This record gives sequence, structure tokens and C-alpha cells, in this order.
Amino acid sequence: LVFDMRELLDPHTRNEAKSYLLFWLRSIKLHAPNISVLLCGTFSAGVMETKGNLQIIDTILRELTKGSFAQIVVPDKTKFENLVFFPIDNKERFGIDQLRRAVEQCAWDGKVASQEVSIRWMAFLDSILSKREESAYLTFVDEVIALGANVGIPSVREQ
Repeated sequence: LVFDMRELLDPHTRNEAKSYLLFWLRSIKLHAPNISVLLCGTFSAGVMETKGNLQIIDTILRELTKGSFAQIVVPDKTKFENLVFFPIDNKERFGIDQLRRAVEQCAWDGKVASQEVSIRWMAFLDSILSKREESAYLTFVDEVIALGANVGIPSVREQ
């Protein structure tokens, strides 16, 4: 769940930012209660110019979640000072590698990554990806049905 840390620091936008985060956390909890959630705060280079800003944001997030969202993945304590979120900055590339590793770990820890996928479904994905190189979108259901039929997926129900 990505948020702009500057909005949590600004008293004029703080309540709206908190409402936004709470809405999405509750939506995730309702629709995908067992999924891992990583809180990702952007614009860390500017935010970290003032000492203590990350701790202020962390306090706001901890108060907002109050232990109600067990699926939140906490970053490595040694790199992020025991924060409940991943501070990142796209421009400076700060925190990107740690976030990527955490996302990969969540994917491997989840049950979906260990599910077997039939070869024809992998071929179906490959055909969709190659078709997308020609055109950004597959706009007609007929196109998708034809791609599935070409790799041995005979019915729409199976697609």
C-alpha cells in the first residue's frame, strides 16, 4: 500500500491521508484477509531532511493500525530503525532494494507461488504476452478465446 509521507506530515492533509490509508487497509482486510501488506512511504529523501520525521510517520501509522492488521509486513529492523513501513525514494533509489526483497519474500511465502501450473496455461500466458507486443491490449473476447484454443484450452469456462 503506497502513500505519500509528506501528506502524513502536513497538518492540512494528514486526516485525508489517514482516511485513505484506513480505507485501503480495511478493504484489503475484508477482501483478502490472508494476504501480506507492505506499507510503502514515498518521497523519503525530502522527508528525511528533517530528523525525526520517519518516527512521526511511524507513530501515526502504528496509531492508525493499532494491531488490527496482522498482515502488515514489517521491514528489517536493522535497516529501517524498527519502522512499520518501508520508506522509499524513487529518485534517489533509497529503500527500493529492501522493498523488492520483501515483496519477493512475501511471494515465496504465499501459497500461490508454490502452486503447480500446467504447461498449456504457461503457453497461454506466453501467447498473450507476445500478442501484447503487437498491441497494448487484447480488446476482443474472441482474441482471447482463439489464443486459448491455439494452446489446447478448449473452452471459455476453462480460460
